[in-house]
Amino acid sequence: MSTVEAAPTTPVHRHPQPRVETVLLSALTAGAHARVVEVVAANDDIRRLQALGVCVGRRLQLLKAGDPMVITVVGARVGLSARLAAEVRVEPLDASLPFAPLANAS
Repeated sequence: MSTVEAAPTTPVHRHPQPRVETVLLSALTAGAHARVVEVVAANDDIRRLQALGVCVGRRLQLLKAGDPMVITVVGARVGLSARLAAEVRVEPLDASLPFAPLANAS
């Protein structure tokens, strides 16, 4: 099993940075927006998710919960099994502010 995480995009700081609150993609509710933070899956599943556009750093929206769930990613609607969705950790985002994390995500 492999893990793909976001590469640091800023220099290392001396002050600790707050950890991002993440949830499984499978735990989101319909209408939620999120950014992919980590994929923990077998290499074949990682490649499958990448082919569908589900990559670290990518923003997505959950259109329909369930199995399969329907998400929008890079402008395309994608059906995703609950098994694959459970391998993706996301950071919930505020849909009203482009690419802005929620202030009090819990």
